[in-house]
Amino acid sequence: MKRKKVLYFAITSVVVCYVFIWCKFHFFTKVYTQEEIDQEFAALKMDAPLYDSVNIRGYSIKYISNKKNYSVKGDEFGKKKPYLVLLHNSDKNAGYFIDYFKNKTLNQKFHIIAIDRIGFGNSTFKKPTQKNSLFQQEEKEFGKMAEYANGVAVKEILDAEGQYMEEVRIVADGNGSMAGLQAYLYKSLSFSKVFLFDPEINDRFFLSKIWSKIIISPVISGFFPRAFVSKQQDLLLADNHKGKEFAKLIKNVQSSENREATDNSYMYPKGFKSVFFFGLSDKQQRRITEISGKSNFVFQENDLNIYSSPEKVFSTILANDSYTLPFNRIR
Repeated sequence: MKRKKVLYFAITSVVVCYVFIWCKFHFFTKVYTQEEIDQEFAALKMDAPLYDSVNIRGYSIKYISNKKNYSVKGDEFGKKKPYLVLLHNSDKNAGYFIDYFKNKTLNQKFHIIAIDRIGFGNSTFKKPTQKNSLFQQEEKEFGKMAEYANGVAVKEILDAEGQYMEEVRIVADGNGSMAGLQAYLYKSLSFSKVFLFDPEINDRFFLSKIWSKIIISPVISGFFPRAFVSKQQDLLLADNHKGKEFAKLIKNVQSSENREATDNSYMYPKGFKSVFFFGLSDKQQRRITEISGKSNFVFQENDLNIYSSPEKVFSTILANDSYTLPFNRIR
């Protein structure tokens, strides 16, 4: 009788977990279409942001943009608006940042870009049609090509949106923070700020990695919602950068900051900062400072949900605007 109860409890727990996964990652996960965005903003009597895309090594990466990179009114030099790039965690998509586009202050201040990272929202993997193309795609959907595309996506989208020397603020959450650090690696962002909220920087336990590999396997993945499988693929992609490559990402930021604060000291203030961590534990902070020392990064507490608090995120950006060149500061 006792064994039956244990077995019944185990089966019930598995079923409950399975139903929970489907509810969270399928039924309760909102993915916007352009038509839905148009209707929602028409009701608010606001210009609707638009979906666009870039193609990187076979990956079609979608993003939402307010397309407002026109000259700032009254600026005789025709200065463009600064950019605000939004990177979601691995259980969300670009649509979760829709409140940023509804916020009139942010719309006036920024050219806003919310990215559907690979595998989430409307971003999909496009298999190659030519076998002998210059960049031969791997058979696996998430491999080295995906790692490259994931890291370079911010750079490619900024280029597509016309960014040149305008200040860029990157706001990232959770596992999206690794993409934020990779953006710094793939493009010189010394004139930019990267705000990482509750960043997932810990190297995962090996059993968690095994679980992710089981979920993404061809036999098992079909039983789970796409967003959940994509989350496991995303975690696996980030594992390398959370582990042995993490020091490289941190040292890259450190060297960039030190270079700008010394070689170009007439422009950048002493103690120049470009990457800000919010919500790290003491242990996580020590991991970073053991690599870079204690003078490079800003560590602050985090008590907000960035998806539902665009005004508070804006306040956080403003509070750290003193590290920005005067002509690139928010007006």
